Amino acid sequence: MARAELLCTDLASVELALELGADRIELCAALEVGGVSPGPGLLREALLARERARAGGVNTEVVVLARPRRGDFILDRGDFAALEADVAAARDLGADGVALGVLTPAGEVDVRRTARLVEGAGPLKVTFHRAFDQLEDRSSGIDVLLGLGVHRVLTSGGAPSAWEGRRELRALVDRLEGRIEVVAAGGVTGASAAGLLEATGVPAIHGSCSHGVAVGGHGQEPLLALGKPGAGPEGRRLTLDRVSAARFVAAARGRPS
Repeated sequence: MARAELLCTDLASVELALELGADRIELCAALEVGGVSPGPGLLREALLARERARAGGVNTEVVVLARPRRGDFILDRGDFAALEADVAAARDLGADGVALGVLTPAGEVDVRRTARLVEGAGPLKVTFHRAFDQLEDRSSGIDVLLGLGVHRVLTSGGAPSAWEGRRELRALVDRLEGRIEVVAAGGVTGASAAGLLEATGVPAIHGSCSHGVAVGGHGQEPLLALGKPGAGPEGRRLTLDRVSAARFVAAARGRPS
């Protein structure tokens, strides 16, 4: 049996993931750009929902994505300060874990800054997110993360999707022998989760299992576009899809969906 981690960007998705019994929620914003740090209001509401669920015997963890902006993981001083603040907020508000990643211009793990972040996270479980897939040498990178005390690594095996990277994922699982939890990510859905688990033996899977919903007045396109021209449609947003998410959790449990 594997652990199921669902990406959630709104409270409705958090509540659905809790209802389905997901092992973990990764809370973020702006899923359409790969996710950035969620605001404190959403984080507080998600943690309150977690506590209500725990009162009913559901032990889902909330992992907070700490990513100050879209784009690469080579951060200037201001970006890194914001990242540290996001980690501290997750810790102070009572999250269970934090997902982060910082690289050097040479495409290596930024050891000094990652060590600061792991220390700043305190008791939280630390996931090194898919910045790992951007490393020039992932084999050396995993040794660095072991030395830094990182608990989990989120990865597609360096491929566009976890399925395409399944052989590297299998090799990584075999090499690590549980010293870091390998969390397979990248295009993992309710439909693909079971096959991926069988092919890789990963102990955890991560997916958005999302679908687009219309926004605006009565399901219509917004009357006024607020984004930069050409930046993408504003008439839809992504949220957790019940059917796909249920299949995803069932696959992690080894149950037919």
